[in-house]
Parts: sequence; C-alpha cells; structure tokens
Amino acid sequence: MNRKRIMLSVVLFFSAFCGAKAEHQTCAPPVKAGNFTYTLGAGQKDSLYALTSEWILLYFYEPTCEDCRLLTEQIAGSEILNRLFTERKLQVLAIYPDNDRELWKSHASHLPEQWINGYDEQLSIIPQSNYLFRSLPALYLLDKEKYIRLHETTLEAIEKEISKVRGIKEESNNG
Repeated sequence: MNRKRIMLSVVLFFSAFCGAKAEHQTCAPPVKAGNFTYTLGAGQKDSLYALTSEWILLYFYEPTCEDCRLLTEQIAGSEILNRLFTERKLQVLAIYPDNDRELWKSHASHLPEQWINGYDEQLSIIPQSNYLFRSLPALYLLDKEKYIRLHETTLEAIEKEISKVRGIKEESNNG
C-alpha cells in the first residue's frame, strides 16, 4: 500500500513538473528534430537541416484551413518574430504535409513571401520523422542545432520561450 502511494506521488510530481498543460512542452531531454526533404514552388528540393538560423519556426498547415489562415496572420504580425526575422535569426518553414501540388500552389500567396513554403511531395515527412501532431495547424520551435524546443505549441509559448532565452543571452553579453 505504501509503495503504491509513493509511486502515485512520483507520477503526480513528474506530471506537474513536466506540465501536462505547460504549453505543450515536454520535460524530457531535448529531442533532435528529424531531417526531411520538402518541395518548393518550381519543383526544387531542400531540407530542414539546410536551414542555418538561430531559430526555426516549423509550421505545419493545411492550405484551406481557417485556423491555419488565422495563425498565419498572427505569426506574420508577431513583433518578436518579425524582429528576429529582420535580424536573420529566425526562419519560418511552412510545410503542407500532403502532396496536392495544385491546392498548395493555389494558396501559396496567402503566406508571407519571406517564409519558406514547401509541401511533402513524397508523403515522407510524417512517417519518417518525429513530427506527430493531432491537428493542423501545428507549430514546432527548433534551435539552431535542430533540437525541438517546443512542439505542438502556441504562438504565445514560442514568443515566451524566445524572449526568455534571448533575455538570458542579452544579460550574459552585458555582464
């Protein structure tokens, strides 16, 4: 009986510590993002690991999704993300995780042209990677080493995480 209580206490502690509702973060050690290849407008291919900025906002979306359209506007209007984008410390990689090229192409103009906008021509991103999401849109924040800092998260959580990390860096640079 006492053993069960201890086990339950441990489980509850780690659930609280990891934050079951903590903005979709995990408390596990950082996980390296799976590399994948995506297709761009003219048919050229590129890969996640080719990106070199300090932060990568990986944005999985569906072209006709209303929630995706609204989130696109919110991301595009984010003061913090726009500042990082201007400083070349952030890249936004928007991925349509399907291969309907015509649907993707017909909605490509709905995303900011500074973003990298690709689709999964070979339908290989989801099966071969650690990007599992319950619904679209889905946001992942990656650092420059391609570790997933936040997964299936919110724009607010991303802004908070970046501000927290940048605040720490700015303090250490000033002291």
